[in-house]
Amino acid sequence: MAEQIPVAVIGGYLGAGKTTLLNRLLSEAQGVKLAVLVNDFGSVNIDAALIAGRDGETISLVNGCVCCSIGDNLGLALHDLAERSDGPDRILIEASGVADPARIADYAGSHPRLALDSIVVVAAPETVRMRARDKYVGDLVRLQLAGADLIVLSRTDIVDAETCRAVRLWIETEVPGARLALSPDLDHGRMFTSWTLASELPLDGTALRAALATLPTEIVRAKGIVRLLEAPDRRFVLQVAGGRWSLDAEDKDVDPLTKTRSVIVCIGLTGQLDPARLDCHFAGVARTVGPADLVELLRRGASPPREPHP
Repeated sequence: MAEQIPVAVIGGYLGAGKTTLLNRLLSEAQGVKLAVLVNDFGSVNIDAALIAGRDGETISLVNGCVCCSIGDNLGLALHDLAERSDGPDRILIEASGVADPARIADYAGSHPRLALDSIVVVAAPETVRMRARDKYVGDLVRLQLAGADLIVLSRTDIVDAETCRAVRLWIETEVPGARLALSPDLDHGRMFTSWTLASELPLDGTALRAALATLPTEIVRAKGIVRLLEAPDRRFVLQVAGGRWSLDAEDKDVDPLTKTRSVIVCIGLTGQLDPARLDCHFAGVARTVGPADLVELLRRGASPPREPHP
């Protein structure tokens, strides 16, 4: 099966700065082929110097990125991108300003090649608190913020430091555990980076659950397929999003003699994810390989871990 394509949803109320963020990501992709799904090309206002051509509902950019109109069916647009042999490295969906981005994120499960990466909600420091108090749209604004894996404060250059600090404190109170970033910190379109734990042996389920319950706040998303000591004949699907995590057994049994590795991928903001810290955080999850473990590895046809060179 081909490698899955990460899908991120960018939401936020009208005028929050979603289009500004999308334009920056498109113009500074630096080798990452982005596909952006939008309701209306006109709202994105792509720099004419970036446009290589237009074919119906798709605008091609000179850096390999594309901007596609959703039309009447988001699911169909995602399916078409997933089926392309020259498909994108990442897909970004611009949610309508009056939509719940968490609901739109469900479309990421519409094709086996797609995988939800994160829900990013953009908030304008000068208006977000006022919007949240509004009797007509306040509930929607709070719903958008609550569903975010990451909240990006936009246009921080036009507000004073005290306003920015007050808004950050308000969001931390309004959305406990919220991951926050300032828009200038999103360097050259490389918004996220990742850290991976891989083990040929079953993981310690108790230690894994403890690690998941105390994840560092810089992790905005995590996912994985693992085997656990408590049930080595089953595989478990790990999902972490928005401060919530789940570890659910797959429906079918797995032959313990087959090559079934445990893999966990943690995703965070570029420049904030600390690999050394995560190594320590998950240190008790993967077991030390002993003689009995080597026997099991050989029975399953896996290669024993190599000793590091002196």
